[in-house]
Amino acid sequence: MKLKVGLIGAGGFGNIHLSGYIKNDNCQLVAVASGTEASAKRASEKFNIPGVYWGDNWKLMLENENLDIVSICSPNYLHAEMTIKAIKHGCNILCEKPIAISHQELNSIEGVLKKSNLIYFASFQKRYNPHLPLVKTIIDNNIIGEINTVRHIFSHYGPYTSWKPLSKEKWFFNADKAGGGVLMDLGVHSIDLLRYLVGEYSKVEGYSYNTSCKDIANEDNCSVLIRFQNGVLGVITVSWCNAPSDVLEIFGKKGTMRFDLHSPDPISFNPKILKSNQNIKLYLKTRASRNSIGQHLLIDHFVRCVVNKKQERPDFNDGKRAVEFVLEAYSKKNP
Repeated sequence: MKLKVGLIGAGGFGNIHLSGYIKNDNCQLVAVASGTEASAKRASEKFNIPGVYWGDNWKLMLENENLDIVSICSPNYLHAEMTIKAIKHGCNILCEKPIAISHQELNSIEGVLKKSNLIYFASFQKRYNPHLPLVKTIIDNNIIGEINTVRHIFSHYGPYTSWKPLSKEKWFFNADKAGGGVLMDLGVHSIDLLRYLVGEYSKVEGYSYNTSCKDIANEDNCSVLIRFQNGVLGVITVSWCNAPSDVLEIFGKKGTMRFDLHSPDPISFNPKILKSNQNIKLYLKTRASRNSIGQHLLIDHFVRCVVNKKQERPDFNDGKRAVEFVLEAYSKKNP
């Protein structure tokens, strides 16, 4: 029997979720809810989804449809409420980032989730980049030596410029609804990527920010200094003011690796002698396929976990640690 899937929030990211579920043989799309009637009906027609809800009727969807899975792709300030209600209705959850926007919301979700046996995934699709297993292999096998510094630069021109919204509600620029600025939007991806590759961070040591290009009260451009539990130092720079960039740099005692997620040939090494390593030779020979969509690979992994009743990562704690990182950085803002 197929898993019955419902989605809340049929905007751009919601449509990516739906396109992933419809390809999965274990899933049946049975209901969609969105903020407006137009967006809900548009998704229903595009993906042939019978149950259609809009406005606050997402609550009726949870009550009526007996869902196995709910993907939550609504505005940030709604994530916690929707997650808690979906868990109480027995739904396994895939939630877009950030999974919440306050410590109180994180604690509330965690309290309800711990009482269930449900699968929860945070939607960190960067983990599913096809080249990332090689990057992790190089780090874990000490190929560039003991890591001392990592840096991630992640930018684009910002919401409503780099992509067009399906909704008229510009909630990204409302801090009460978004939970913050660019750091809450892009920084959660950056810290999750570094946690996945390097290990758990111990504290935020510095936060520098500007409002450089958007007419908003919060940061649209910032850098954060981090220390990891293993002593590695990290720098995260995120911006809504620059051309699209997604570059990870890893510095070890034997060499440096640069990983450009936007490049067709994304990984480079220094010094060149590193290319004689067998793992790197294999990469240079085979390369990874770029045909797969990271979000769809994440959905397939999530669905397998639901079918097998086995929680894997990126889990609730990964989503929680990413939000805690942002909130800790914000606590260091100048008075």
